[in-house]
Amino acid sequence: MRTLFALSPALDTAAIAAALKAQGRVQVQGALTADSAEAIHEVLSRGTDWGLAWAAAGQGGKHVRGAELRAMDPQVRARFGHEAATAARQGQFAFLYAQYPMIRAYNERWQPGHPLDLLLEHLNSPAMLDFARAVSGDASIVNADAQATLYAPGHFLTQHDDLVREEGRRLAYVFNFARDWRPDYGGQLNFLDADGNTALGLLPRFNTLNLFTVPMAHCVAMVSRFAPVGRFSITGWFRDH
Repeated sequence: MRTLFALSPALDTAAIAAALKAQGRVQVQGALTADSAEAIHEVLSRGTDWGLAWAAAGQGGKHVRGAELRAMDPQVRARFGHEAATAARQGQFAFLYAQYPMIRAYNERWQPGHPLDLLLEHLNSPAMLDFARAVSGDASIVNADAQATLYAPGHFLTQHDDLVREEGRRLAYVFNFARDWRPDYGGQLNFLDADGNTALGLLPRFNTLNLFTVPMAHCVAMVSRFAPVGRFSITGWFRDH
């Protein structure tokens, strides 16, 4: 039986901490054990009831659950993408991607005992929080939130820096589970310099962990029309409350 969540014993915590201190961001390859990465990929690709998250101009973020989304008329569903594109065109923070909101699902008991509930508990285990504190040097970290995301063709996340003071975000994380992802598929996590140039673009390689301090300007490039449906990830923040 595969272990759902286990950090690789080969991780060099000191090296990760040094990279974060020097650059404020790092990509760690082989972050989980092979069995753990395969188990999470299977949950995301076969066992997750994907809803949709998007931002509408002047209205902030919205989410619709999977069953409701599937029951909608296709023209209604298409309108969500139009709303997100309109917000982006107007220079507002905007996004469009498939989502399973793990915190909400856990608290509202959508599917008690679902593997993503268990994964959220793993992310908040003493061992994982100790790891986050060790690599960040931030002793104030006390918990983690999480969402499962799937960026399909046409999905995107515009420029922002993750800073929401009342939410206590200290360290952002992204566990990636995209297989054989090519640069021309898009979907890179792009870190931006003061001039808006891409200072660093990271592919969502399978079994990699991206870590970066908050705030830091970044975006997720739009996924190409010819990309496969497979840019899976678990994302969130380690927080101080």
